[in-house]
Amino acid sequence: MFRFPIIRFKLPSFIQQRVDQNYLDISLSRVLPLMILITFGVLVGLVFNTGVGHPYDKVIHIGFFAMLTLSIHALFCCRLRISAVVAFGMGIGGEVMQGFLPHHEMSLPDTVANGVGVALIVALIALIRSESKQAVREEQEELDLGQMGLEPVPTRYLSGAPSDGSGFSSEK
Repeated sequence: MFRFPIIRFKLPSFIQQRVDQNYLDISLSRVLPLMILITFGVLVGLVFNTGVGHPYDKVIHIGFFAMLTLSIHALFCCRLRISAVVAFGMGIGGEVMQGFLPHHEMSLPDTVANGVGVALIVALIALIRSESKQAVREEQEELDLGQMGLEPVPTRYLSGAPSDGSGFSSEK
């Protein structure tokens, strides 16, 4: 799997304090995908009139905002609520801006498609997190055979044969 190189710049101390305080990771591997997606969104959504057909337009909105939510999620160090609000806010802001541009129109179905893309990723991340937490919490339970009215049968190690030949335990 391709990994982006980690390049860190020495930031001024007042900026670094804000970054540390708000759990931001502004390394190149986190910022570059976000910048690429924002550039794509601005070019396609605001500058060019692509004329994509109706059903595929919504698929593009859902996919774009799903990827945008993932990128923002990585930037904010996996803070799910913040990343969802920022991504959905960017979707609403983009639609409002389209309302002011010629040859573009503000659309409620596009805003709903943006929200669906954000919601899909939020649900997927929440599901993965809950499954991970559940797997950590699950511990192997010891069976209490006495409580169930059963008694273990003593056997020789790896042979499966009873230890005293009769198959019954003489210890009580």
